[in-house]
Amino acid sequence: MWEDWAAGISFVYLDPKMIGKVVVSLIIFLIAVVAAFIVNRVLMRWQKKLVSLIEKRSVGELTSTMTKLTIIRRLFSATIYFLAFVFFLFQFETMRNLGAGLLASAGVAGIVLGMAARNTLSNVIAGITISFSQPVRLNDAVIFENDFGWIEEISLMHTIIKTWDNRRIVVPNDILANKVIQNWTIRDSSLLGVVMIYVDYYCDVEKVRQWIVEIVKASKFWNKQGEPGVQVVDFTDKSMVLRALASADDAPSAWNLRCELREKLIKKFKEEGIPLPKIRIEGNNPTAVKV
Repeated sequence: MWEDWAAGISFVYLDPKMIGKVVVSLIIFLIAVVAAFIVNRVLMRWQKKLVSLIEKRSVGELTSTMTKLTIIRRLFSATIYFLAFVFFLFQFETMRNLGAGLLASAGVAGIVLGMAARNTLSNVIAGITISFSQPVRLNDAVIFENDFGWIEEISLMHTIIKTWDNRRIVVPNDILANKVIQNWTIRDSSLLGVVMIYVDYYCDVEKVRQWIVEIVKASKFWNKQGEPGVQVVDFTDKSMVLRALASADDAPSAWNLRCELREKLIKKFKEEGIPLPKIRIEGNNPTAVKV
């Protein structure tokens, strides 16, 4: 009876080669899982460090950075799992053609997409480069092609600059990455305000210097970093040229400080009777005539 029951059971023979392929496939799968885990952990740790550096900045910049890094982590993980799946298929004869087809399809698709969307891809690559090299960051004060503004948004495709008069300049990242751009806040937001003053040769330079220093020190826009400076930097056939320097915390404060200095200095000149530059001509009479 036992023999009849045992005879009814069919035993499956496993080829040692097949067992080896299954083992290799499992090893590939485990390696992929471990690799994806390690890459994910490393990127997450790097993400936390980066976030800790910018958490004192705007919420928009923090959100933007988190989004970019999350996308990058997922792309790395997806790539690792895709390659592991292809190598798994290569372990079996019946699946080898499918694996080769997947790789070939991915390669051909990449070439076709690259040819069809090379401008788009160049913008994406430039956007990734800008995100990591950070020549500009959110809220940076910049001058781009003679327009002053602040970086309002950085996406994979383009960067938006908000100008001082509330316009929006949308710059493709490929162009931004290949153009010279002035970044006034990449290291420090403080600026030196510069005012050029043209005065007559009869003007008392020391007195004007004293007035400028008093006006700057009384201004709420001066950040008290360094003493205001006044120098005679040039002279022409009509006037002496004075240059006043004063520091401010940022670009708007520097602009307001310069405007305030000009306005109050003009008022002071009128009150004190300081002569403005005049054109002098000479005729037959050797005595200079003021016009």
